[in-house]
Amino acid sequence: MAAIDYAGIRDGLKTILNADALTAASRVYVEEEPQFGMADAGGGVIAVFSDGRTPDPAGQPLANGKRTNYHVNHTLWVAMFNMESFKAAADARDALLANVELVLMKDRTIGGKVAASWLEGGQMFSARDGGTNTFVAAGEIKLVAQVSAINA
Repeated sequence: MAAIDYAGIRDGLKTILNADALTAASRVYVEEEPQFGMADAGGGVIAVFSDGRTPDPAGQPLANGKRTNYHVNHTLWVAMFNMESFKAAADARDALLANVELVLMKDRTIGGKVAASWLEGGQMFSARDGGTNTFVAAGEIKLVAQVSAINA
């Protein structure tokens, strides 16, 4: 039996992001919300969350109940901070967001954990942290991974 390795997919994303020079300077968090010291994260913050799973829209194969295909959904949030302006924070966010997308595109199987993966956009926002008087700009990346559970 081959169950879907949900934790392995998340851990694989962290491994990929930590290993690539484009994103290695960022702090990567998996299924946790960074609470302290984010404003001093010069390389930015990347947070990975599982969002759920849906049946493959192409349908399920006739396999006598032996195979189930899913699309597993993850959200990656990228955040950058700047003491001077929204623009500087947004420019840094855009650069890190682009780098994360490039890193994810390099390994569409997430280290062999999924059959395929692709990006489906996401939201962006900017705000001012009143506590630290820091500007923060964040961007969301929606990642979908195609997986199968096989009951042999």
